[in-house]
Amino acid sequence: MDVTPPPVPSSETPPEGAVTKKSGLDPIAIALKLNFTAEETDQRSLLSAVVKDPSFVSTRVLLLNGDRAGLLAWIETPDVKQVFFVLKDSLATLFSPEVRDLLDEMQSPAGKPPRNFLTFLDPALSEERFVFVRVRERLFEFHIAPGKDETMYTLVEALTD
Repeated sequence: MDVTPPPVPSSETPPEGAVTKKSGLDPIAIALKLNFTAEETDQRSLLSAVVKDPSFVSTRVLLLNGDRAGLLAWIETPDVKQVFFVLKDSLATLFSPEVRDLLDEMQSPAGKPPRNFLTFLDPALSEERFVFVRVRERLFEFHIAPGKDETMYTLVEALTD
């Protein structure tokens, strides 16, 4: 999938009632505020496997008190919906018979922009839970280490505000 960098933000005022685009979001700064440590990694995300140029995907391992909490990968592109659908199609071919806790839904939290939310556990792929959230022009991939659900879901909410 060919992904282009996001365009320069427009200074136009959005229509009344529209959810405004949140520009300048820094996922690492938000993670650091929540007491995570973010480290560069060579670990490939599933997201990087579906985009034509994986260099557009940012990926970090997240630690809490020196222990792995999970992985965070993200991309920002005007084509984010297309990337999300390609990712979903690709995942369907990767699932093992042991996949469980699969949830794929459109969510509309009060006061927040709508988001696509996809999560599952598949021991054949990883012991970690996979969570994908598409919101505005961003797609996040989270891997959540066992026992780190609460703190990682706090990050999910902070990044998709």
